[in-house]
Amino acid sequence: MNSQWMQLLYVIVAALVIWLAFKMIRGNPQLFSKENIAKSFFSIGVLTLILMAFIAALVYFLKH
Repeated sequence: MNSQWMQLLYVIVAALVIWLAFKMIRGNPQLFSKENIAKSFFSIGVLTLILMAFIAALVYFLKH
């Protein structure tokens, strides 16, 4: 019984998230412009490299 309510809740939350995302994209179509996507990929790439360096430093310090 409890799992059925949780499944229903998940479906409702998923529908709400999809509806809000659709509404946001319709209101701001420039969110997915070529320039904004390029900036996002560059930022994610830089943050990934920083995270990898941080984890490598932690592993190095734990071994020595």
